[in-house]
Amino acid sequence: MIRIAIRSFAHHRTAAIATGLVALVGTILVTGMMSLLGTGLAGSTVAADREFLVQFPLIVGGWTVAIVLFAMVSTISVALGGRAGEIAGIRLIGASPRQVQWMLVAETAAITAVTALPGLAGGYLVGWVVVRGIHAAGLTSAASVFAPGVLLPVLGVLVVLAASVLAAWIGSRSLARRSPVADAAPPRRRTGRRPGRGRRVTATIMIGAGLASSASVLGMDPADILTTAMTGPGCVLVAVGLCVLAPELVAAVNLALRALRPAHRAAASHLAAINLSAAPDRVRPTVTFLTLFVGVAAGTLSMQGIENAAGTAAGSAGQVLASINYFVVALIAAFMAIALTNNLVASITQRRAEFAVMSLVGSTGQQTHRMLVREIGAATAISAVAGSVGAFLAVLPFAIVKTGDPLQAAAPLPYAITIATGVCVTLGVSSLVGRHVIRTA
Repeated sequence: MIRIAIRSFAHHRTAAIATGLVALVGTILVTGMMSLLGTGLAGSTVAADREFLVQFPLIVGGWTVAIVLFAMVSTISVALGGRAGEIAGIRLIGASPRQVQWMLVAETAAITAVTALPGLAGGYLVGWVVVRGIHAAGLTSAASVFAPGVLLPVLGVLVVLAASVLAAWIGSRSLARRSPVADAAPPRRRTGRRPGRGRRVTATIMIGAGLASSASVLGMDPADILTTAMTGPGCVLVAVGLCVLAPELVAAVNLALRALRPAHRAAASHLAAINLSAAPDRVRPTVTFLTLFVGVAAGTLSMQGIENAAGTAAGSAGQVLASINYFVVALIAAFMAIALTNNLVASITQRRAEFAVMSLVGSTGQQTHRMLVREIGAATAISAVAGSVGAFLAVLPFAIVKTGDPLQAAAPLPYAITIATGVCVTLGVSSLVGRHVIRTA
C-alpha cells in the first residue's frame, strides 16, 4: 500500500498541492501561537506580561486547531471525490477499505510532513512579529524578549500532523467503504431513521454549545479577558455547526428559487436552478467553507469593534488584544480563503465531464459559464446570510456586557468587509477556474 500511495501522490499533484497549502498555513498559525505561549512561559518574561502572553495564544490557538482540523477534513473529502474511480479500481484488485484508508492517511501525512519545516519557520516569524508589535507599542516590557524555545513550536507541528492524519481518516472513511460497483447497482433504500439525522443532531449540539459559551459572559465582569475567551470559541462552534448544516442551507436556496421563479428566465438561470435541485452536493463545499469564513471572520472582527467602542483603558489587556487581533484575524481569514479556493478548484475541476456533455447537447461555453456563476452565486448568498446570522447571535451577549447596547453586535462594517472578501474570492475563483475548465472540456 505504501508503493501505491507514492504513485498516487505523484499522479494527483493538484490535490496534493491543495492539501499541502492548507497544512502549511495551518502549521504557521498553530506554531505561531505555540511560540507566543513559549514566550509567555519563558523565565525571561516579566511577570506582569506573563498572563496575557499565556492566555492569548491558548484562546486563539484553540480556535485555530479546530478550524485547521475542519478545513483539512473538508479539503481532503472534496479532493477524494474526484478519485472515486481510482479507489474503486484499487478495491477491485483486492484492497480492503481499511487498507485504502491507510493509503490515504500515508499520503496526507507525507504531504503534511513536507510542509513541517517551512511551517515551523513561518510560525516563528509570526510569533516574532506579534511580540515585536507589542513591544513597539510600548504595551509590554522590553525585558520580555521573544523566547519561544523549541519544544512548544515542535509540539504545534505535531498537533497539525495529528490533525491531518485524523482528517484523512475521517474524510476517506465513506469513500473507502463504498462498494466498487455501487454505481452499477441501484442505491439501497434506507429504513428507520431519516437520512442525515445524526448530522443534524451534531450540528444542533455544536450551535447550542457555541451559543451557551457566548451567553456565559452575561454574568462576567466586562473588563475580564474571559469574556473574549468564551465568545471567540462560541463564534467558532456556531460557524462550524452551520457548516455541518450545509445540505439544509442548499435546500433552503432551492425552496427560495422555486418560490421566486419568474415566468421567463434565461437558460443559464434555468440550468443553474436545475443543477442546484438535482445535484446539491456540487455546491456544498462552497457553502461549507464560505459559511465558516463569514461566521468566524465577521464574528471576530465584530468583537474587536465592540472592544474599540467600549473604550478600553490604556495599557490594559484589552488594548494589547486590540493591537494584534486584526493581524491574527487576517491570518486566520487568509487560511480559510486558501481552503475555500482549494475546494472551489477541486469541485469545479471534477465537473469537466458534465461541461463536455453540455457542449455536446448545444450549450455554448458562455451559457455554461453563466450557469456555473449563478450556482456559485446562490451558494454565496445563503452562506453570507447564515454566517452573518450565526456571528451576530454569538457576539450579541458580548456586546451587551461590554457596551450595554445590543445593536453594537450588528455594526455593519465587520460584516460588509467579510462578506465582500468572501464574495470576491468565491466568485473570482469560480469564474476564472470555471472558464478554463469549460474551455478545455
